[in-house]
Amino acid sequence: MAIDLNDEILQDFLVEAGEILEQLNEQLVDLEQSPDDNDLINSIFRGFHTIKGGGSFLALTNLVEICHKSEDVFNLLRNQELSLNATMMDVFLRVLDEVNSMFEEIRSGVDASAADPALLQQLLDMQNGEAEAVDTASENVKAGTDAADDFVAGDDEITDDEFEGLLDALQGKPAATGGDSQDQDIAQTKKSESDENGDMTDDEFEALLDSLDGAGTGSKPPEQPKAAVKKKTEIPDEISDDEFEDLLDDMHGKGKAPQNAVASDKPTAAKQEKKKPEPTPPKAEPAPVAAATKAAPQKAPQGETTVRVDTSRLDDIMNLVGELVLARNRLNTLKESFEDERVHKAISNLDVVTGDLQTAVMKTRMQPVKKVFGRFPRVIRDMARSLKKEIALEMVGEETDLDKNLVEALADPLVHLVRNSVDHGIEAPDVREAAGKPREGTVVLAAQQEGDHILLSITDDGAGMDPEVLRKKVIEKGLMDADSASRLDDKGCFDLIFMPGLSTKQEITDVSGRGVGMDVVKTKISQLNGTIDIDSELGKGTVLKIKVPLTLAILPTLMVQLGDRKFALPLSNVSEIFELSSKKTRFVDGKEVVMNRGKAPPVFHLRKWLLNGSADLEPMGESPQVIMVQVANNFVGLVVDHVIGQEEVVIKPLGALLHGLPGMAGSTITGDGNIAIILDVQGLLKHYA
Repeated sequence: MAIDLNDEILQDFLVEAGEILEQLNEQLVDLEQSPDDNDLINSIFRGFHTIKGGGSFLALTNLVEICHKSEDVFNLLRNQELSLNATMMDVFLRVLDEVNSMFEEIRSGVDASAADPALLQQLLDMQNGEAEAVDTASENVKAGTDAADDFVAGDDEITDDEFEGLLDALQGKPAATGGDSQDQDIAQTKKSESDENGDMTDDEFEALLDSLDGAGTGSKPPEQPKAAVKKKTEIPDEISDDEFEDLLDDMHGKGKAPQNAVASDKPTAAKQEKKKPEPTPPKAEPAPVAAATKAAPQKAPQGETTVRVDTSRLDDIMNLVGELVLARNRLNTLKESFEDERVHKAISNLDVVTGDLQTAVMKTRMQPVKKVFGRFPRVIRDMARSLKKEIALEMVGEETDLDKNLVEALADPLVHLVRNSVDHGIEAPDVREAAGKPREGTVVLAAQQEGDHILLSITDDGAGMDPEVLRKKVIEKGLMDADSASRLDDKGCFDLIFMPGLSTKQEITDVSGRGVGMDVVKTKISQLNGTIDIDSELGKGTVLKIKVPLTLAILPTLMVQLGDRKFALPLSNVSEIFELSSKKTRFVDGKEVVMNRGKAPPVFHLRKWLLNGSADLEPMGESPQVIMVQVANNFVGLVVDHVIGQEEVVIKPLGALLHGLPGMAGSTITGDGNIAIILDVQGLLKHYA
């Protein structure tokens, strides 16, 4: 059956239910760690209930069926008629996967397929398999009710044992029976404490009232030590029918006694007229609470504080802001030609407002990195069970905001890195124990903002990486000669895992392989104008750090000049700038290097790569400048004619004829109205160097 995707109600349901599914994914994993968390169970129950209700309204029968059966099981869990175990959690997570698959079908415009019958049967088995527990609970309640009924049907006077049985029944405890010697002993003990001359002390009576009222007030009755010296005050041995009926009403929390509560010769109407004030036990400071409630100002109901906006509209607004930024840059360039101070002031004000508007619009596109982190508890839980490992996940900085496009783009690389950490980073429990480590390994996901960048890190306390093994492996695979490999430091060896084809077949598992696809991860991070850094210590663990810009819409760049043309380098790649003449240069293995800070990074002349030595261009300046750029953990010098300065640019896609050119990420309009090519540093080095 086809589904009308233009239905606004359906779209609202997909958005809201999608958010619920994201929460359920986290909540189910949390529930396995805290199976007695009633609030969590209730929240999951409400999640399935909400999805079921919306699906029912939209006639999504198959979705409703599986959610309804899941809801029934969680209803038993929240009523404590069912106990949670790992097998049940496996079923619940399969249910969640099934529901997510149904949502994908609905989003594609077709009705959801029927759920796996075996999965539905497992949900039914959970309910039916606990029928005895439900019956037992019902019998316990019935037993207490029968005890109370047996008492009220008797004479006006009751024994101490009967009165104890009544109290137990009213408080939901098993009723004492004639054959239960232990209960009789307890009753006898209680009787002996208050049987002197038939008196009950004030403290005992207050304790009784407190215990009866505790269920309503939530307060715990104070314990009365048996050996305490008590002041005795005589009270009448007998109370009237009305007083006893009032006491029963107070026990039940009712305002009116039931008709069969106590046998009496007086009519009900008379009882109501002669009803005496009930003794009120002291409560835990009710007055201040009441006063606070009364004094609280009555706030007027507020309307909606949020509104749903299609992301395409946000993208359009961001594009317009980008154009405004370009216009601002143009005005900043032109204002020097105006001598009127008022023009300078107006352009400066426009500059400030444009910056504030740019920041505000960027915030509307921001999403917490939790959108990415939220999937990892499930990923690690499933992998730990599959690999028979014990792994704890810690997440730090989940509320750090990131551009929505980056959130989506980072999802797959992060999943791959986390899977590698779990599979080849964390050791098996027995191996960890033999090495003096806790059996349970730890993976820490962290996010924090550093200026206009976001730093993401994945830390594990596993086996770490051996640089010597990586050196040998890269030589065996023919990816590097022995001499070059021997010159690599430890960090350089760690970077080798990003080389395509490094992994051996033995490293590959059904889950992941450290090195398998890592070159793809690095390429993806580079496309986001980000960097990835690895640090590892053998036997201690590994840390992977990813640094990406806050947003991809507006890019801070360093404008440079080659001849009469301008190019833009992403500022995130730039580490330092110096004049070529100020450093010594030499050739090593046929490559030009420059001595800088005790190292000899290679240098490349961009004029040769990008201009092909055209005769109509101005010759290179007297003092060309070197821009040191960082690619992964390596530094490379790019020689340019002149460095213009920093400029925020809006990335424009290249035209069809220029699309796919190596080393070119896009274009932009500069402050003087000309067009500048935005360079892809990694693409340049890969193609030309």
